[in-house]
Amino acid sequence: MKIMCRYLSSFLALVLLTLPAGAGPIDVSDHGNFTGEPGWNTTQNTSHNYFYSDSGLVCVATGEAEGIGEEIYADNFIENITFLTDSPESELFPTWTPDGNNIMYIVYRDETGNNESYVMKSNGSEIERTGIGEGNLTGFNDINPSGTELVITKSINSQQGLYLVSLENGTVSPIADDPDKSEGWGAWCRLGKKIAYTQKSGDSPSQLWIVDKDGSNKTRLGTSENVGMGKDWCPLGLKILYSARNSKEKPDLWVIDWYGTNQTQLTDTPYGEWNPSFSPDGKRIVYISDEGGKPEIWIRDIEGNYRTRLTDNIGIIDSIPRWSPDGSKIIFTAHNLQNTTGNSVTNSSDSNIENVSDNPITNGSDIVVIKLENASAISPLPEVTGIKFDSASAIMESGAINIFHNRKK
Repeated sequence: MKIMCRYLSSFLALVLLTLPAGAGPIDVSDHGNFTGEPGWNTTQNTSHNYFYSDSGLVCVATGEAEGIGEEIYADNFIENITFLTDSPESELFPTWTPDGNNIMYIVYRDETGNNESYVMKSNGSEIERTGIGEGNLTGFNDINPSGTELVITKSINSQQGLYLVSLENGTVSPIADDPDKSEGWGAWCRLGKKIAYTQKSGDSPSQLWIVDKDGSNKTRLGTSENVGMGKDWCPLGLKILYSARNSKEKPDLWVIDWYGTNQTQLTDTPYGEWNPSFSPDGKRIVYISDEGGKPEIWIRDIEGNYRTRLTDNIGIIDSIPRWSPDGSKIIFTAHNLQNTTGNSVTNSSDSNIENVSDNPITNGSDIVVIKLENASAISPLPEVTGIKFDSASAIMESGAINIFHNRKK
């Protein structure tokens, strides 16, 4: 019994030591049920924010900025790079469904703002128009972990707003659509009801905000300004990863606790780093960087030990790279400047690339997927909710959303 008590005391001490400063259980619980899922409360999630023994989950440490890391070759990372779409239109903002079987995205055809929404299999087959969120649709942002709700950004009278789409019945409801502010580009908490997003008021710099999915409890996080579109949550944790330009023109990567403390700069380089996404095990970050002179896909470990460029002259990368749920692939949008032979490009192509900012609209962009060579070393996020969602069949069988079979590759 004494030995058991000693081990229990040691474990509790470890948990307390890993909590952020000033973020004990009483402070965290003041924010209510963070996840919105039964059996998971904020105090439990606080410990999971730093370790998860079953999956080897790791989260970004707080209190220090990480180094630039050693640049290494990508030969051991990439199995192949494949263009999933190939058309004259711009295909943008690909979003994985939680089961990893399907990809939702939008097609930009003209400047009317009536962008179209589509879904396809993860291999680029069975492309179907869904009609989801259409009408002033700017971009798909993120799907919740259970696969039932999609966060989108709409532009109404040149003002962006954040909206929630039910993938079960197709209804659209506002989350953050203040007519005096530009609000959009949301990212779901991996386990819950909260959404991090970007807000800009008038001529003021854009900021990082957080909101409940019903639009309540809107709160600014940290002091960062000029916050970019792309952002992500640490798997099974309480941290948000994002990019921001503060005292210089180049954006850097930052991380902050969801309740606004421990704002930490992860990169501080002469280059720009933006649109970050965590790997499912929380050990790596994929992002866009212009370190090589052009915006391309890079990957780094969270401790800053190494970094490597995954794409080399694929095209103009103009949207947010995202890991597949099982960590085996990374999807992004690229502008293909040359015709490619066939559908697959192994270990990059020789196409030229041009600079691109966070502007979501480009001409002739395609959806591209990177298959990782060592994907087996990346542990997927453990399933917590017990919900498995076949998003394509749910969307197509709901009867609430029109599906048109009018666009095949």
